[in-house]
Amino acid sequence: MFCLYLPFKIRYILMDQVLGIINIFERIDMGSRNYSIDGAYIPIADLKPGSEWVVAQCDGQVNPNDPDDIVHLELFMTVDRLTEEALEFSIDGTHYTLNRQWQVLGTGSYGIPNPYISESVRNIFFFSTNEGDKNDYDRLWELGGQMSENADNGNIWKNIPLAREAMHIMKDKRKCCTEDQAKEFCKMALESYWIDDKETPRLYLSYLDFYHWLWKSTYYEESRTYHLVNAIGPDISDEEFLEAEKGYRSLLFDPIQRTPEWEDIIYDVEKECDELLKDEPRHMGFCHYYWSTKRAVLAKRGIQWKSPAIMNPHTHFD
Repeated sequence: MFCLYLPFKIRYILMDQVLGIINIFERIDMGSRNYSIDGAYIPIADLKPGSEWVVAQCDGQVNPNDPDDIVHLELFMTVDRLTEEALEFSIDGTHYTLNRQWQVLGTGSYGIPNPYISESVRNIFFFSTNEGDKNDYDRLWELGGQMSENADNGNIWKNIPLAREAMHIMKDKRKCCTEDQAKEFCKMALESYWIDDKETPRLYLSYLDFYHWLWKSTYYEESRTYHLVNAIGPDISDEEFLEAEKGYRSLLFDPIQRTPEWEDIIYDVEKECDELLKDEPRHMGFCHYYWSTKRAVLAKRGIQWKSPAIMNPHTHFD
């Protein structure tokens, strides 16, 4: 966690921030979109535990055949805990944790309010400071160059902290770059596979959500967005997840990889594996050494992981 070790002056700036919550309403069956772009902007100092805030309101046409059939939706946020490290809160029964230095959550919940439409709501969270200068802009494109090189070398795991830092610069430091520049960076990150949606689905989804918000549309990679939102949903079972994956990917992976606990530690795990295997030749069969090492490193952290070889017993890996 970052904020515990920041100088007092930096912490003071962070405490002057506001929490911004942008909500995306999608009426999927109707093929329409309704964005609450302004969202809610709440001073951090006002976020007392137990306080409740209306973070979004939206009027939606319930029956597409009846223009007068309108429903008014509201989302409420309750603050659970606020420390120097993180903010914890709930929106309509879903619990969220935000780190103040960067934020990677693009989260969703789905319900069916009536027989006519399926209503989807996604939330994009950020801490806004209005801080940022040309040095941040230079740093953003330096990060892009490093991420591109890591991806080309097969080291996408090294991009995890870089992608988080880049998102923090684009989204939370509002003066560092224009929306067009942020669009360009997000598009490159997504289309060039600088982020692995299997290892860090929430980080990947945060780029998709932010890109959608910049364009005021969800049509870019819409099926992937919908799939990822459902894949990390807390209500879907491992069996349901794997069944959905069969129609989406050629190879299955362990459902543990869709959990926030996995995403919190995977960078440190990959870093330790890289150090342990630094002298191992990268020849045919290396993937089995790598998976065995990764399984052992994860086990030390209390996670029992099934490798792709175990998850796909009828596939030959070399």
